[in-house]
Amino acid sequence: MRRAIVSAGLLFGLAGCAGVQQAPPTRQLVDSEVSIRQAEAAGAESVADAAQHLQWAREQASEARRLLERNERDKAALFLKRAEADAELALALAREAPARAEADRLLQQVQQLQGTVQ
Repeated sequence: MRRAIVSAGLLFGLAGCAGVQQAPPTRQLVDSEVSIRQAEAAGAESVADAAQHLQWAREQASEARRLLERNERDKAALFLKRAEADAELALALAREAPARAEADRLLQQVQQLQGTVQ
């Protein structure tokens, strides 16, 4: 009798698991798209390293959409995480470029001033 109850419990547990479908990672899809748009708005396409990461982000987001169409949600979620990470790196690199250029300009001014003092 105890075996029958355990077997029935396992059977119902497996049936319940089979009926559960994982929700699509729509939040991750939105987050990656927002990160890509922010990188584009920050001018990532005009900074070589940032442009490369932006391109990778776009490709990974595209692959994630393809995987979602095939109902491969786990794989799609991984691609979306990578897409968001690359887009955020592209954004950081795009924002860093003008600051680095300004720092280089100021360093040249300091060096010129030091040259005139000596």
